[in-house]
Amino acid sequence: MYSIEGTMFKLILKIATSLLITSSCYAMTGDSLNYLTTNDTIFLHSNFFKEKIFIHEMEVNQTLFSLARFYGLTVEQLYYYNNNLRAGNIDPGSKVRVPIPNRAIHRYIARNVNPREFIPVYYIAKKGDTMFRIAKVLFRMEIEEMMARNGLETTTIHVGQLLHVGWMNINGIPPDYRFVPQGPLYKKNRAMRSVFEKEAQYKSQHQGQGVAAWKPDGDKNSDFYALHNNAALNSTIAITNPMSRRTCYAKVIGRIPITTYDPKVKVVLSPLAAKFLGAKDPRFFVKLRYLR
Repeated sequence: MYSIEGTMFKLILKIATSLLITSSCYAMTGDSLNYLTTNDTIFLHSNFFKEKIFIHEMEVNQTLFSLARFYGLTVEQLYYYNNNLRAGNIDPGSKVRVPIPNRAIHRYIARNVNPREFIPVYYIAKKGDTMFRIAKVLFRMEIEEMMARNGLETTTIHVGQLLHVGWMNINGIPPDYRFVPQGPLYKKNRAMRSVFEKEAQYKSQHQGQGVAAWKPDGDKNSDFYALHNNAALNSTIAITNPMSRRTCYAKVIGRIPITTYDPKVKVVLSPLAAKFLGAKDPRFFVKLRYLR
């Protein structure tokens, strides 16, 4: 493996960079026969869970099933990132959010590969990003390499800045590149579900529904926690968001303060639990299963 110095790659990078000046952050991806072509550029942004997301714009004759297979996913996993797709048909021009694993991003290119099979990958800096976070946390690169690749003299980053982070193969992503295909917290939630099922063997299970509340500006590094007035303390509660069809299992760590929340609020969630459920508003409707 070596840092790209070849004339062809320099030309590709120069052309792609010039196109970025006038293009939006959504690239036309693929054509009626291919999901990615040599004319494409990958633009990534990061979400709440530090996942890298790419917006694929559907073309004629592209289907959700074959799109999922191309990117190493199942259709149900695509729904996890695109709940709106459950409602109807996918038309040309539809934008589909696709998570891109680190393993699919080639920081360097080996001598024996065909450069025509690789397209440039750029990251779109967002509020709160730093050079350290982008290089070390998101892409596992040396800061010096990131700066050199982008011709930067300082580590200052501004919102919307495009940073070249590597290349991606136009032939798709193998499924085994995805260690946790449904998000970085999927395994943890599954473990919490196992705890809930074990606890349900010796505690009575109850159901409810109503408003869930959370604070978007709360501690984003918190665990899956919840406040509930009826569930046994330190037990696990199952919260389902009917809109996203996701269920989160959280530990009940206390009661809901009556001086802070009105009676309509049936559960208070940590920011991590709310985001896992796909919450966008500070309050949203949920269905509950709890133990006592």
